[in-house]
Amino acid sequence: MSAASEKDRPGGEPAGAGGANGPVVPGDAGGGGGSGDRNGGSGRSGGSVRARTWIILGAVFVAAVVVLAIVLVPVLREPAEIPEQEAAIAPADTAAARAAGVKPTVLVFANDDGTGWVNENRQVPTADRLEDSLRATMEALCAGPVTSGPIQTIPQGTHPLAVFYDEKSAAIVLDFSRELVANHPGGTDAERATIDAILRTVALNFPQVHSCQILVNGQQVDTLAGHIRMDRPFDPRRAL
Repeated sequence: MSAASEKDRPGGEPAGAGGANGPVVPGDAGGGGGSGDRNGGSGRSGGSVRARTWIILGAVFVAAVVVLAIVLVPVLREPAEIPEQEAAIAPADTAAARAAGVKPTVLVFANDDGTGWVNENRQVPTADRLEDSLRATMEALCAGPVTSGPIQTIPQGTHPLAVFYDEKSAAIVLDFSRELVANHPGGTDAERATIDAILRTVALNFPQVHSCQILVNGQQVDTLAGHIRMDRPFDPRRAL
């Protein structure tokens, strides 16, 4: 009876057949589930490779920055090389020269065609006061060159009468005799040559002077011969 009942069940299938040979449901712990696990494992493995790649690249970048810092920081901290200034045109004021009572000096004259300047090295009497040294320099300039080639730009017979110096304002006043005007040949170029020879000589030998007023016989003059204004101070450095 029991055996017959089992055979007569609706569907004609033996009991338990569905458990052994029934349809596979997607997502069951069968072959499909194993495939999903493998795909997930592959994704995690790819992500790990990319992470390691970025870590390596980051380490290389940091190392490169450190190396550049080691190389460049000392260079950037090193002060820029300052070009050496040109040697002073005036000869050195040596101890031997001072002991001899003279001062190495540069006097400025025009060249033979009037297109440039000739510097003539001299030894002029030295003095403790700038005014006295400057007056001796102007006397030598007014006396003219001692070598062939340079041309005198100071009118014949001119000589300095007085020199005044104000250290606070770095200004001087040069007072020349009347021959500076009376014997001047005139002309713009000649006037400019006379004034510039004086200013250049002052600038080369007395760089601390920043202002120079030129007087004639104790008086301010408008021009030497009608062209270059002289009613205001000059900056000797601008004549260089």
